[in-house]
Amino acid sequence: MPSEQADFVVIGGGPAGAAAALMLRRHVPGRRVILLEAGRHDRPKPGEVLPAVARGLLRQLGAWALFAEAGFVENRTLVSAWTKEQLSEKHSIFSAHGAGWHLDRARFDRLMLQAAETVGSEVRLGSAVCSATRENRGWRLKLADADITAQAVIWAAGRSWGLARHFGAKVIVHGHLAAYARFFDRSPGDCRMIVEARPEGWWYSADLPDHRRVVACLTDPDLGGGLRKADHWYRALAKTQFIARLLPAEARETVSLVKPAGTASVDPAAGERWVAAGDCLFAADPLSSRGIVHALRSGILAAYAASDMLEGREDLARARYSMIATQGFNDYVPALAAHYAAAARWDTPFWQRRLPLKETATARAGHSHFGRRGWVT
Repeated sequence: MPSEQADFVVIGGGPAGAAAALMLRRHVPGRRVILLEAGRHDRPKPGEVLPAVARGLLRQLGAWALFAEAGFVENRTLVSAWTKEQLSEKHSIFSAHGAGWHLDRARFDRLMLQAAETVGSEVRLGSAVCSATRENRGWRLKLADADITAQAVIWAAGRSWGLARHFGAKVIVHGHLAAYARFFDRSPGDCRMIVEARPEGWWYSADLPDHRRVVACLTDPDLGGGLRKADHWYRALAKTQFIARLLPAEARETVSLVKPAGTASVDPAAGERWVAAGDCLFAADPLSSRGIVHALRSGILAAYAASDMLEGREDLARARYSMIATQGFNDYVPALAAHYAAAARWDTPFWQRRLPLKETATARAGHSHFGRRGWVT
């Protein structure tokens, strides 16, 4: 079986993996970087809104010009019916960061990999890593048709934690949530994202490039099983006060997806010559609107940590990276819990599970949310 060597291998070609590969090539340009992506970014995927704060990260990565040329739709207004039934609006004109963007996520991910290739990263699509084993001071990664030996690995495979036991890591699930999403064409928008709390959970919609739209319902998997069926999903949509109005009569469904969206983290955040980044490190609830920004930022920091490991500062790199990851998660937990608690005006299972005073009781029932407790997988 063919075998080759690299200084760094990045597992995963989403925003975190692409950011790590970009930063490694900028920070240590003499090192060989191989990025392995199991898929091909040729299918729709959730995660369609990029906050304006990402502009600085894209500039830091040298990818801003390429992104700006792509012409993604601006996100000028966040509209929500959250704490009450009336709509409230937050306009980007009043934000110091300006407007964000509505993304075609598959296109954005391909764009980021293009940027990584431009600076010398070797990007390989359709290359799933089957196993990872320690070899000397590095790692041997087994693919379907080849082996790659890396001095250091950045693990950024999204919510795919199949390699956790290979790296000696534990995945801790802090809260279960699922996104039941459907994509539509023939649905022009007005640069707004709309969020609406409902008894069964919460809905959101965002307009996408080329007169397309995504509409999704977020709820707990044990509560939303029926939403997999089109008739059940559309009946639930019809009961929304604002989201249903966004689809014109001529809108046509093109794709439906069901994706996990709960909070999960990895322990430890880094180990012997490996570092976790993006959702592999810490998968956030979409309500926090931090998924892609977190991915970019953690990819950058993971690149610095992995570089330090090869420069003889492994213990310091692990400690510093773990401290940053822990602080980020500890900031996220109470903020998300408070946001959910503010909208818990229904006596339904979804919202009752999110009442702070019931956290201990619901954890015993198998529905722990936002706390430091969780289930280890």
